[in-house]
Amino acid sequence: MWIGLLWILGCYGISIAVLHLLIGNRKGKGKKPTKILLVTKNNQNQIEWYIRSLFFFSRVKGNEVTATIFDEGSSDDTRKIIERLSYTHSLNLNQGTDSSSVDDYLSRNEQEALIVVHLSNREDLVKFPVGLQ
Repeated sequence: MWIGLLWILGCYGISIAVLHLLIGNRKGKGKKPTKILLVTKNNQNQIEWYIRSLFFFSRVKGNEVTATIFDEGSSDDTRKIIERLSYTHSLNLNQGTDSSSVDDYLSRNEQEALIVVHLSNREDLVKFPVGLQ
């Protein structure tokens, strides 16, 4: 009896998840992708989680996201992780040595709406766009 009940609940849960994915993907068509600038330096322990959660939740919500990651001279494996994830996600990697390079990038792309998140800054992590509207 319990096995049958678990099968029913499992099928119900899977059908709800599939419907959310289908409706979310259809709802986001025709919108301009949200552009995000992630500024990082030595964040190898967090960068993969940030990128994967950003793209997972945007896919569930049906929003398209493109991310530009600006590495300010990491000395750990942050750059290798970003390069590996760029094969499966829409990522652009830029490298600089100081914050003026980020300012130069922002001035070159000032006509675009960007969400800027400094991953080393705790206050910026509060506005990390996981649940894009």
